[in-house]
This record gives sequence, structure tokens and C-alpha cells, in this order.
Amino acid sequence: MISDLKSLFDKWNSKQLKLEDHSDFIEITTPFVDMHHDYIQLFFTKEKNGKFKLTDDGHIISELAILGVDVTNAKKRKQFFNTTLKVFGVAFDSQTDELFVTFDTLEDYPKKQHNLLQCMTRVSDMLLTSKNTVASIFSEEISRFFEDNNVFFSPDMGFIGKTGNQQTFDFVIPHSKKKREKLIKAVNTPSADNYTSPLISFIDVQDVRPNADFIVVANDYNVPIADKFASSLKNYNVEILAWSNRNNWVDHLRVI
Repeated sequence: MISDLKSLFDKWNSKQLKLEDHSDFIEITTPFVDMHHDYIQLFFTKEKNGKFKLTDDGHIISELAILGVDVTNAKKRKQFFNTTLKVFGVAFDSQTDELFVTFDTLEDYPKKQHNLLQCMTRVSDMLLTSKNTVASIFSEEISRFFEDNNVFFSPDMGFIGKTGNQQTFDFVIPHSKKKREKLIKAVNTPSADNYTSPLISFIDVQDVRPNADFIVVANDYNVPIADKFASSLKNYNVEILAWSNRNNWVDHLRVI
């Protein structure tokens, strides 16, 4: 059953990824969506120095700016932004607002694209910090909650998956004699289309972390957990924990 599910997912992902040659660059339309629920597009070029470059052409940062979110202004946002860039190995051009990666060989393309997409998705979550009701980044809220409730964890840990790409998880809770290891993704906007990114990460590391439980902590305060989001993850045995119900599930995460 697992091999069938992986095969079906690989076929779906391959079908959804579209590449169009424009002579000077290749336009890549991915199955991932941005804050407007439009498919994220990337642009691939070969630079004069022989390196390859993959960029969002300034889309994410420009869209956040239009919506009133300046990632380089507020101290907390700036710190979160810079940390996110380091975690995923992504560069930022402040002149063009581009998020981009460069690499020497085409063999690095899948891994670099995956890292860039993970970075763009996390940076997009800063949109909700522009609302007065949101005091901080969602992952920071979870970190404080875990610390206050004696949940031991390591943040931003990465594992090399079956594809050869590094999959980064927001929180990793170690195993104990009685409990399995837990790999956790924080999803700030659990809308119908936002299950894809965490699901790919979980599927990719299933073989290398066979004794781990996969969990999504979903922020259901601003956006209700969509039925498609929930069912798509549960079909792959990913547990979904609603942030609004955190006091009822926190004991489940303590290492005993």
C-alpha cells in the first residue's frame, strides 16, 4: 500500500510541475500555492559565471510589502526572515526583492528548488503577523508553549530524504522508551491547498525515519482547518493537532 501511495503521489507531482522554455530563462510552475492561493512560479537561468540560478523574481517579498508586511523592518520579523534564509540556504537580493538559490551542477536542481519552495512557504506565513491579533510568528508561539509545558524538542532539524533532498521540520521531539520520535510541521494557514508541502516532507523521510510519528500543528484561529487539508494528511497517517485545542493534546507530546 505504501509503495502504491508513493507512486501515485510521484505521478501527481510530476504532472503538476510545468516547465516552459522562454529562451533566456525557463519558467517553472509548481503545485505549491502562495498567499493568494495562486501556483508559485520560479525562474531558472544560467548565469554568465556558469552557475545556475533559481529565483522567485521578487514575488513573495513584493506581495508581502503590498499587503503591508515589511520583512526587514520590525525586529521580530527581520530575525525570523534571516533565520529562515539560513535554515534553507536561500539568498536574498534587497535591490530586487528576489529570494534565490545558485548551484554549480544540474544534479543539484531538485534539492535547491525544494529548499527554495520551503523557504518561500515559511516566509509567506509572515502575512498573518500584519494583523493586530497576531503578536508573533506561529512557530515562535509553539516554541513558547512547548517550553512552558515541558515539551522537549529540537527546532529546525533537517533529514536527507529518499529523494536526496533535505527535509526540514519545525520541531523534532526525541523518542523515549515509551514513545516514538515525532517530526512536526507547523502550518499557519491550513487551507485546502496547503497540505502539499508538509506531506512531501513526511513522505520523503518515511524510509529514513521509519520509527517516527508525523504531526502537523495547524493554526485554526485565523483559518479553519479545511476538510481537504485534513483528509489529505490523514490518508498518509499524518496526525493533525489543532492549535486551539493545544491544552488537550500537549501531554501526548511530552517525553516520558
